[in-house]
Amino acid sequence: MRILVDGLPLLGQATIGRYLAQLLRHLAELGEEHEYRLFFRAFRADTRRRVREALADPRLAGFPVRTTRVPNRVLEWCWTRRGLRVPLTEAWLGWPDVFVATIYLTPVLRGPGLVLLAYDLSPLRFPQLYGADQPLLPARLRRGIERADALIAISEFTKREFVELLGADPARVHVIYPGVDARFGPAVDAAARDRTLARHGVRRPYLLYVGVLAPHKNVGTLVRVFRRLKAARRLPHQLVLCGRAAWGRETLEAARDLIGRGDCVALGFAPNADVPHLYHGADAFAFLSLYEGFGLPVAEAMACGVPVVTSNAGSLSEVAGDAALQVPPTDEAAIEAALDRVLTEAALREELRARGFRQAARFAWPEAARQTLKVLAAARGGR
Repeated sequence: MRILVDGLPLLGQATIGRYLAQLLRHLAELGEEHEYRLFFRAFRADTRRRVREALADPRLAGFPVRTTRVPNRVLEWCWTRRGLRVPLTEAWLGWPDVFVATIYLTPVLRGPGLVLLAYDLSPLRFPQLYGADQPLLPARLRRGIERADALIAISEFTKREFVELLGADPARVHVIYPGVDARFGPAVDAAARDRTLARHGVRRPYLLYVGVLAPHKNVGTLVRVFRRLKAARRLPHQLVLCGRAAWGRETLEAARDLIGRGDCVALGFAPNADVPHLYHGADAFAFLSLYEGFGLPVAEAMACGVPVVTSNAGSLSEVAGDAALQVPPTDEAAIEAALDRVLTEAALREELRARGFRQAARFAWPEAARQTLKVLAAARGGR
């Protein structure tokens, strides 16, 4: 079976790029009877450069690549606005048996099955984050649902969103949880961890957040609550914010006083190799999002043995189970009480640590790959 995967997420630093890279790796490990190819729309020279850089990653080196230089605006006009098939589409895609759409832009095809990866509906929930592209995104979503033989949702919450808000057929939506990368686990290289913390100017003890600083991540609330907690309880902890500041300048401005006093460290984007060390050094992990399709950092923190305080919004209750303290994301008093407990009660931290290991074990890439391959095979067989 020839499976063609839209590789665009691999060119960025977003979580969906890490998700897709891990999924591809574990699909390829299931056997050689299937061929996985990457597809890139590479009209711009800058995109072609980024494709070359991405393919230098040893994890992607073995995947054949198909590219097209048809301008994006032409494909958007044909596929999204008009629902038209571009002549010879199947030929320049390399005659795949299945096409996997990873960014909601789905081609009009004759013959190949089509599977859509469904992460969340943040383009509808938070349109302000998407700039000039936003007007096209709802149409992309609806076209994808119309064309797809199957959708793979990363949580039950995401499945409900697609069914209730966009009318997807629930029988065609398959929930397959992402896995936790093997880099995240209980084993600690204390010397490497300490070198990483020193390089980033982080001192223990600290409370950690990992993720972009976008408004729906609710990091501003975390900063406000942490400031009050520091003043009321005189905690020795730092607050460490690890993630891109895109859409998050207001959050950094709000934390300026804490940063100036050394009580908060804003790392920006940290190299992948550093992130497990940041988890391993933390007393606790906070993730208070207003909306999530999955919430991979929660599972990563639990896999590393870090006690978690998370919101109960979106998919996060599903991911955390009984292994975290859950709070309403807008209830600052509840958030403050939960953080106070997890930072000051050693017995609670040990209990959450043990529960977290058990919960994180539910999210395994080999199983996710096996379930995904079944969906791909059924999509091919349905044509």
